[in-house]
Amino acid sequence: MKHGLFCLMAILTFSTAKAQDARTIQTGNFLAVWNTGVDTEAITTLEWLGSTNWTNTSFLNTCGNASNDVEFFGNSEAPPDPESGGLVLVGGGTITPPGTVAWSAQLLPAGIEQVTINSNSSNCPAWSAGINVQTVYRFVNPLSTNTNRFAVERVFDFSNAAFPYDFRPYIPRLVLNGGFSEVLYPTPSRTLATASVFNCGEGCTGPQGAPGAAPLSPPWDSTQGWFAMHNPGSLEGVIVSRVPSTDPQGMPIVAQLWIDSDAGSYTNDSSFLLMNPPANFSGGLVTEAETLCFYDSTIWTPSPVPPIGCRNGPLNPVSPSAWTITFAAQPVGMESGVQAVTLKNAGTEALAIAKIGANGDFAQTNDCPSKLDVGAACTIMVIFSPTETGIRSGSVIVQDLTNNDPQILSLAGLGLAAQAASSNEDGDRTAGKLNRHR
Repeated sequence: MKHGLFCLMAILTFSTAKAQDARTIQTGNFLAVWNTGVDTEAITTLEWLGSTNWTNTSFLNTCGNASNDVEFFGNSEAPPDPESGGLVLVGGGTITPPGTVAWSAQLLPAGIEQVTINSNSSNCPAWSAGINVQTVYRFVNPLSTNTNRFAVERVFDFSNAAFPYDFRPYIPRLVLNGGFSEVLYPTPSRTLATASVFNCGEGCTGPQGAPGAAPLSPPWDSTQGWFAMHNPGSLEGVIVSRVPSTDPQGMPIVAQLWIDSDAGSYTNDSSFLLMNPPANFSGGLVTEAETLCFYDSTIWTPSPVPPIGCRNGPLNPVSPSAWTITFAAQPVGMESGVQAVTLKNAGTEALAIAKIGANGDFAQTNDCPSKLDVGAACTIMVIFSPTETGIRSGSVIVQDLTNNDPQILSLAGLGLAAQAASSNEDGDRTAGKLNRHR
């Protein structure tokens, strides 16, 4: 992989029309290429540190895609397999929802290279869920040759219909013939379990059972929210770390670990399987966010604790009270109410905060000091004002001078068609509304 000046030029020019057509991102340590056919979600090349392609290519349920070479890195579905009654949410031949852009990229002021993809799998007639999805990839510190991770955020719109299924929101597949044949995961007894995907032909899952799948033995500690796809030969792999999420009614979504060997594309497609709550997913948005952390033997020796940069949720020493904020549907041009998040330093050293900023259709204010002492907390207040209809995602980024590693709070809301001006047309502007909540 090329570094230095070439990498800098790529970062400065990736948002041009030519780069968007190519759907390619190259950073100091990553090269990712998305499919240029209708399946905008499919990553056909994923390289880390100049390694060989970690993904695989195959022709499998591409539903009208112009190219046969499509790898389902990043697809989502409702088990069982779509051909056996499940539904495709993302992947397998997506279309672009009306009024949205299929694939776009931008460089955020915080030094984050971001790719946004809008998709809907209704291009698979027999297996389509017909649910709009917005996916955001965030590459932190893109110029650095030491960065070994990127974040993936999915926002599913269940506003128009209940979804009475379990679903896998993100399936990071690695090539079995490349050696990625094991899954490592923490157990409730604080040990590290190793599972071979070849022993889970019909799927192994837990902590709850699933039809047709074998129970994980030993069980997975779902409260830690991570697992790793591992190559026992090269000692390389990817840690997938999830932050806690809720359904549109605010109820926590219980995470399942699903381990599977996909014979069709010969991949290890282990993933989080999210069990649907008793009332089904309905009435709003569901946000799922994960960090994909690549490692070799110099970065991580497999243990019950992942590297510090790969810890989300309760494992992260500096954590907000909620890692994702979802706003109710809001007419374009109107401001929402304020949602507040508490940022607490539960670590062992003070956190030096350089800056806190929001992006997308969101604004924030906060009472956080430049140094957040151990045990101290501060409040971040966020509002949503959509500029367009459909799914609108963004983030609050807390730039951390202590570890040079930003804390990212995922934001999502739904924009509705603008309404006629009402009696409160002289309502407060964003800054005023936020200032009243200081």
